[in-house]
Amino acid sequence: MGNLKEILEGGWSLVEGMRVTFRRLLRPVVTVQYPREVVTLSPAFRGHIELKSFADTGTHKCIACGTCERMCPSNVIKVQGTKAQPKGAKVATHYVIDFTRCSLCGICVESCPTGTLQYSTEYELAGESRWDGVIDLMQRFEARRPQSL
Repeated sequence: MGNLKEILEGGWSLVEGMRVTFRRLLRPVVTVQYPREVVTLSPAFRGHIELKSFADTGTHKCIACGTCERMCPSNVIKVQGTKAQPKGAKVATHYVIDFTRCSLCGICVESCPTGTLQYSTEYELAGESRWDGVIDLMQRFEARRPQSL
């Protein structure tokens, strides 16, 4: 009697599984065949952090104040800057983030007093070594920047 009950339960489980499978078979496909198809990003997508280019100056407005560095809970930001003139404002020269340890919490973006940090829409950041995730945002900014400026 116990074996018959197990056989019936197993058969019923098989029927339930096939029912779910056939229902799913008739629904539209939601999987994107990446990388053959372009992924449509949500407006709320938060990629890695990058320096924002301002139209009025054509450059970033990072003053190397270190607020983002102090506020980062993962302690992955290192900012260095120099004064361009003796009485001038400080300007960032190096802005390094270790994205392998970054939690993308966004505290640095929210705490930046000049609003020079933003989220990127780039999502293809795979690398071959751990050091591919340690990125100097100043170098990336200069590479993105139009050469005519």
